[in-house]
Amino acid sequence: MNRSTLYPYTRYIAGLLVILVLVSCSFLSNLVPGSTPSTSSNPTGSETPGVVGQPSSGGTEPTGEPDPLDHLLGLRSIIIQLTAQRPDGSNSSTQVEIDSVGNMHVKYSLPALDAKLFPQGFDTSKIPTSSELFVLNGKAYQPSDQDPSWMSTPMDADYLQTLYDELYGPDGVAEWLDILPDGSLVSAGQESVGGFQTDAYTVNGTVDGQAVTGKLWYEPQSDALVKAELNVPAALYDPTDKSLTGALKVSLDTRKANVPLVTLPSAPAGTAKPSATP
Repeated sequence: MNRSTLYPYTRYIAGLLVILVLVSCSFLSNLVPGSTPSTSSNPTGSETPGVVGQPSSGGTEPTGEPDPLDHLLGLRSIIIQLTAQRPDGSNSSTQVEIDSVGNMHVKYSLPALDAKLFPQGFDTSKIPTSSELFVLNGKAYQPSDQDPSWMSTPMDADYLQTLYDELYGPDGVAEWLDILPDGSLVSAGQESVGGFQTDAYTVNGTVDGQAVTGKLWYEPQSDALVKAELNVPAALYDPTDKSLTGALKVSLDTRKANVPLVTLPSAPAGTAKPSATP
């Protein structure tokens, strides 16, 4: 399969994930120095911090200010795992290895495509449900056995923005946090996760009569949201499908790791190979 086949599919799926990509960043803007959700002086966490400003209205446009997801992707020598189990039982995952200079090795695992989304007779089984990307200096390269020029032709010249958008999509975490009403977070003290010392928060908020629950782990030193677990009722995930039951289960997990410097595989003779140095 040549490089023009799989990556558009990946981008197509990503497009589905980011229909609402530019939702409010108000929750994440609250998790920054000077505006971290306050637990007041109550060490038990019984006072709930504020979360977002526009529940049920779709939020506001992003301010452009760096937030904890920007800062997460700015960390070095880490492995990020984003997984989503949808109410219909399908699963997707993205693993991002970031080395010490900021280059990435990304692995996608996607559910099989719904044949109803394609023209009649289209064989979706021939489209792979997994892929990998090498990201050097912000540009993403996808291996291809059929096209040796893949090493000199990036598939995405601004992959960091693409990845950020995925974290904000319906199968990510930020969109659901941004629609929660004030008081949906409760301090759960400090915890060590993935090599980070974090401030933990439980999540329990109601949107349109549906309870969104879970837990967050925020590392104040890097201003990054390093871990999250959310359960989103099917009625919120897809309000148009009344037969859908269960919940979307999203997990964002980050851990410190000794990630080898990311480089492209050995290039065939005569093929230019981009530098891995930012």
